[in-house]
Amino acid sequence: MAQKKQVKKASWLKTALIYTFFPLFVWSLAFVAWLYWDSITAPFSTEKTKDRDTLGTTRPPEKSEKVPAPAKRSQEKILDADRKKLEDVLKQRQ
Repeated sequence: MAQKKQVKKASWLKTALIYTFFPLFVWSLAFVAWLYWDSITAPFSTEKTKDRDTLGTTRPPEKSEKVPAPAKRSQEKILDADRKKLEDVLKQRQ
């Protein structure tokens, strides 16, 4: 008579570990790739992409272009008014 081949069964523990840890390993690799994506792609990027990223930014104004902020002037006026009030108070005490 012909004998049936015995199929070696994998243990349930080994199967459970593979189904548990393999997806965790893949997800962790994907997370690390996502986290360091800029560093990974930096050597392969061209100057065109670097220029494209900086097109939307504005340059800071030069010293000759700067206009004094109105907030500073109003604050100085307040300080002058406070100084005058304090002088009046001191004069009244004397």
